[in-house]
Amino acid sequence: EDQIVSVKEIFRLQGAEELAEAERRYFVGSRRTTSALVLAATRGKEFADLTDDRPKAMLPVNGKPLLRRLVDLCKRQNIDAVTVVAGYRANKIDVTGIDIVTNDRYESTGELVSLACAADRFCDDMVIMYGDLIFRSYVLRGLLESDRELTVVVDSQFAAMAATGNPDYAYCSVPDDRSLWGQDVLLQQVRQSSNESGNSAHGRWIGMLRTRAGGREWINDGLASLSKQENFEQLSMRDLLNHIIEQGHPVRVIYIHGHWLDVNSLADLERAGAFTAGQR
Repeated sequence: EDQIVSVKEIFRLQGAEELAEAERRYFVGSRRTTSALVLAATRGKEFADLTDDRPKAMLPVNGKPLLRRLVDLCKRQNIDAVTVVAGYRANKIDVTGIDIVTNDRYESTGELVSLACAADRFCDDMVIMYGDLIFRSYVLRGLLESDRELTVVVDSQFAAMAATGNPDYAYCSVPDDRSLWGQDVLLQQVRQSSNESGNSAHGRWIGMLRTRAGGREWINDGLASLSKQENFEQLSMRDLLNHIIEQGHPVRVIYIHGHWLDVNSLADLERAGAFTAGQR
């Protein structure tokens, strides 16, 4: 053994100390710390007795609750701080690794009230999403790679999907052109109609957005402004996005082509089972 070079000497010859210093200087400073905020206050009346004793987000899909699947997807992208805004049967949410905020008025209020309940959890790098989503990992990964203040995910293949619940149709600056990689697309409006004033929507907003830096202030300012309206308690995330756009703030669009589901019906629940078959 005294004739074998030491590990310390090998590291010295490799320049390991220099590499470690470079990592400390350049990599750590750019490391992302993203949090997630999940809106999951609804019962899901469409599921009848399946949600008698639990919220929709706790419905099992291939043996694992919807919310558990969503949290696991976040954890795989190094999003460890996950806050869930609960409401109906909040005490039945049994998912580790989350913080729970409760909207006690979930029965009579909309999404923006739930969002406002978690205002003290807002941070400069945050993903906001609905609690009934299932999607492939690359969707969230692509969202996290955006460097814009506010970015949304829009499915341009929405016509191939059966729309359930209250779908949000996105009207964008340009349609999805798959021949152009990294299109610079901006959201112009979100509506409940796929054909507004004779213009066809460019896709469906899937219920997922990310804020960075100034985007947090846009959301705070939007909530403060909209809260002065008489109908604030019934407003949705759609109304908040439209307000932000009306204030002249650019909202970037990332197009996807399927590979996600929102679970709003028994048929959706069955599709979710097929979608997640074989997944952990």
